[in-house]
Amino acid sequence: MKDAARHIIHEIYSDVLFELAQENGQVAEVLEDMEAVAKVFEVEPEFLNLLTFNHLKEDDKCAILKRVFGGRINELTLNFLCVLARHNRLGFLFGICDRYELLMEQLRNIQHFEVTLSKTPDERELEKIKQDLRDAVGTEVKLSVQVDPDILGGIVIRKGDTVIDNS
Repeated sequence: MKDAARHIIHEIYSDVLFELAQENGQVAEVLEDMEAVAKVFEVEPEFLNLLTFNHLKEDDKCAILKRVFGGRINELTLNFLCVLARHNRLGFLFGICDRYELLMEQLRNIQHFEVTLSKTPDERELEKIKQDLRDAVGTEVKLSVQVDPDILGGIVIRKGDTVIDNS
């Protein structure tokens, strides 16, 4: 399947799930569930292969999902997984989960920054960078950290097309 079609599927399903989760006041819970299910599929790819196997009936796929995840995840998330299974879309779960997380971050006004450092920072350094950026922009911050030993020191901060090079 082409990337554009995959992207559209991620968008449609994540947008619908996000809207339902908002209506039910379960945005964070659904994300936690989706991440947990994605982790299971990542650790046990054979399980995902079973659920995406075309010769298995859709109702059987849903029954397996309910048996494995029932009582462990939110009912909304479980029903959503069954919809994905019935439409042979479980293989798209990772992309749907990523897009859902972006929607949640937009709702909470969380800003993404990419920082490049000369060496791997410890937790204290990362927290200091986050706090400084939070203070500067006035909202919650999420970091992507890159290490580039070619820079001698300091930090390079990227936000979209804007780059602050303090290396």
